[in-house]
Amino acid sequence: MCTSLKQIDNKTLCLFSSKGNLSATYKPRWTEFREFRRIENNCIIVKESEEKFKDKSGYANIYCLDDKFQIVWTIDAPFKNNSFPNPIVWNKQTIRRQKVDGYLTLDTIDNSKTFLCLSWHGFAVTVDYET
Repeated sequence: MCTSLKQIDNKTLCLFSSKGNLSATYKPRWTEFREFRRIENNCIIVKESEEKFKDKSGYANIYCLDDKFQIVWTIDAPFKNNSFPNPIVWNKQTIRRQKVDGYLTLDTIDNSKTFLCLSWHGFAVTVDYET
């Protein structure tokens, strides 16, 4: 069973077993790693740098890997070549609320199964870890 996720040499993610043995390695898909977190077995959330990020397939710079470093899902970009430059806000989600005066607001609440990210073009996106 894999228990530890570490970054080495600024370019490689490594997953280690409970005995400290190297189980798998992974290089960035597009640019370089900015954030990563192992949520649970087979759920490693990775955010790559937004600098020089150009993807023609419509994906953004955040995705999920399994424990063999295979891509499970990738966030669809809200716009072409859009990315998420801001830090991931872990264990949060956005909710829309209508105020008494009729205005809509966007609030955040705690949710251990989601994270929040903000795109370059101003979109707030809540992502379920199991998406």
